[in-house]
Amino acid sequence: MGMGMGMGGAPVDPPDTPEPSVPPTDITEPFVVEELGLCESALQFSDVEQSNLGGAGPDDGAEGITYRGVAPGTNLVVSATSGYTPNMLNPSGGVLRNGVRHGFGVINLASGSSVELTFTLKDMATGDDAVNPGFAVTFFDGDHGMSHESRESIGIAGFSNYIVDDDSDLEVLPTSVDDVSLASGMGIATFTSTLRGNKEDNPASPLALTDLQKRRSVTAYFENTASFTVTLAESDYVNPQGRNIFFAGASNLICSADAKCSSYECPLGWTLKQDAEFTVCATMPCTTNDNAACCFQQPQTRPAPLPAAGPAPVGMGMGMAMGMGMGMGMR
Repeated sequence: MGMGMGMGGAPVDPPDTPEPSVPPTDITEPFVVEELGLCESALQFSDVEQSNLGGAGPDDGAEGITYRGVAPGTNLVVSATSGYTPNMLNPSGGVLRNGVRHGFGVINLASGSSVELTFTLKDMATGDDAVNPGFAVTFFDGDHGMSHESRESIGIAGFSNYIVDDDSDLEVLPTSVDDVSLASGMGIATFTSTLRGNKEDNPASPLALTDLQKRRSVTAYFENTASFTVTLAESDYVNPQGRNIFFAGASNLICSADAKCSSYECPLGWTLKQDAEFTVCATMPCTTNDNAACCFQQPQTRPAPLPAAGPAPVGMGMGMAMGMGMGMGMR
């Protein structure tokens, strides 16, 4: 995967480019991804609390889509900061497509339109921004319609690194991907489709991408932030239509499809088995269903019994023995 997968197409920095005090995090290295726990702590998309992107509905209330519980105690709010146009032609499409599907977040966009979005992690209890030390978001299915001129593009700003496949089908326009920009979380790049696609090649799982699906995906890494911005655009389609943009947390651009027991936290009273780093969980990430495979229950230690009191001397009554003991103890 290497540098070609991480920052493909980036210009070589001139010799006098200033070096950052701390180099950018290189998520092209598997051991870095493992150390950061990006796969085990990946954002999960399973529930929508409210859907009203751009004020277009179908729900009432505040503008935006709130994805509930993407991380423990954390929601993700996607808000439009420009005009938003969903597909208006299909009564069962358009904003009704916005939400979640099979572990993916989905946003519907009419062809011939674009929208600027802000993705913000929010504390579920307080509603405040929830700064995350490091997380990944993947955008999938970067293809376009039957017209050779049509294009789909995803511009991402505010990342600390990104990965595309070595043989990516996406055209990458790197606006700010020098080390200083990445180290400060100010990376900017646009990823544009180059090939046609259809529903048959849509991804089924973020962690089970085919080679084709990998070539049409990009994973961006964000560090010490609660928000980033995305610009979606669909241009030069012959016929008006709607396009569904799929996104999720980490993908198998950086993650294995398997999770090891070593990433699982055993409950109180249980300890990881010695072969935990070699044992694969049933799902990614590991869940409580993997507890028996990953952990063993610590034996409960019982307190030692108190020594039995010896018999009183012959001829001495119980009261006299106790009295002597107490008297001796009082000296």
